Amino acid sequence: MSLTVPLKIFRYKPGRPAHYQSYRVQLAETANVLDGIEAAWAQHDRSLTFRHACHHASCGSCAVRINGLEKLPCITPVAESLAGAANGELLIEPLRNFPLVSDLVVDVTGFFQRMSASGMVITRQAEPALEDRPVQLAEGLDRYTRFENCIECGICVSACPTMATDDRFFGPAGLAAINRARQQTDDPQRKSLLLALADGEQGVWRCHSAFECTNACPQEVDPAGAIMSLRRDLAAQKIKRLFGGKG
Repeated sequence: MSLTVPLKIFRYKPGRPAHYQSYRVQLAETANVLDGIEAAWAQHDRSLTFRHACHHASCGSCAVRINGLEKLPCITPVAESLAGAANGELLIEPLRNFPLVSDLVVDVTGFFQRMSASGMVITRQAEPALEDRPVQLAEGLDRYTRFENCIECGICVSACPTMATDDRFFGPAGLAAINRARQQTDDPQRKSLLLALADGEQGVWRCHSAFECTNACPQEVDPAGAIMSLRRDLAAQKIKRLFGGKG
């Protein structure tokens, strides 16, 4: 069974006024929003620009705003999104708090610079059980590794109200990466440097504690929780210095 899906997509090209353009595309009832964007490109307008890669929420490159909320369109059902669409049109817009490049594509340079500065950890030791069933290690291995939960989609940055007012803020993804990097190292000096980075002028104290980043995260990274953890450690460190470590 197919659906006739009305799309309203944000359009922008450098040097031209931004505007919205409407399309109607035919999609399977099981289609996701990314299928609709691709159909608009294939059936109506090859100048429409957007990012995509894996189609299964592993790369984060396709992130956009759907009906005003940050989502991964590759796993967001069209039928579900249409139910919440205003005026019967599925509204698709680029992420906020990033410079626009073209249509649904934003410049993520600053985002990845912050992630690099934070010492972003790519892999971690895998859990010993999956769905409560112990993982059987292959012969000769003492552990498995897996990728970190964060897929660097930028959704948390788009949802963050602080980023909307100050683009110098280190950002929820970067601060969560600092917290994760601290957990992964046994080097006291490295831990201290990372904590100092989080304590900077544009670090954890700029966060308004809105928790929008955690609510929007598609991979349950909980960047707001990581920021609160960093704040607790920094506060404990400052109290210890103030009282000279005395109880």
